Amino acid sequence: MIKWFYWFGAFLCITLGLLTVWLPIPTGLPLLVLGFVLLIATSRGAARWLRHRRRTHNKLNRSISWIEDRSTGRFRRILLRTRPRYFKKLMKKGEDSDL
Repeated sequence: MIKWFYWFGAFLCITLGLLTVWLPIPTGLPLLVLGFVLLIATSRGAARWLRHRRRTHNKLNRSISWIEDRSTGRFRRILLRTRPRYFKKLMKKGEDSDL
């Protein structure tokens, strides 16, 4: 039941974000990000989908890794769930990769 509440909130944030992204007041992008983070936090399928996209799109992976490095707490943990498997192995070894 609670999961449906989070999903409704996520879709509401995404919808409002898409509607307000073109306004001069910067509310669209934060709402989109909040909606996607809520989806990733509550849905394994969404986390798998993003993990696959990060594995196949290097620029997206670098961008999200940059955000991971600068964030803390729950937000960081949610994004770490979407890190591709091979990238996790490299990070455990302490190696730097050119993804």
